Amino acid sequence: MTILEVLVAMAVFAMVSVALLSTMNNQTFGLQRLEEKTFATIVADNQLAELEMRQTIPSFSWNEGSETMVDREWFYRYKSEETQDDSFVAVTIQVHATKDYDDPIVTLMTHLYRKK
Repeated sequence: MTILEVLVAMAVFAMVSVALLSTMNNQTFGLQRLEEKTFATIVADNQLAELEMRQTIPSFSWNEGSETMVDREWFYRYKSEETQDDSFVAVTIQVHATKDYDDPIVTLMTHLYRKK
């Protein structure tokens, strides 16, 4: 083998290695984001289940709170909105990473029955 062939082989190996490391980095970031969304969804489901169990209808302005799960504090807020059917209200809940409530990780909506 000539020195030129060795240099070309090393260059190809370097390019393949960089591409492989980039792919692994993207997968790691994707898994972290998926984990964050999964736990945020659980927090939102917990709050919606609590509203249903207490049989309370939230106000039409944002109600804020926090919950600790997996050694992390999650910030949530929820509010209700009128629907065309007076028997139901739409409840929206958002889960955020910070108390600034700027970019929700998860937003869920459900409908609750309003007793008359």
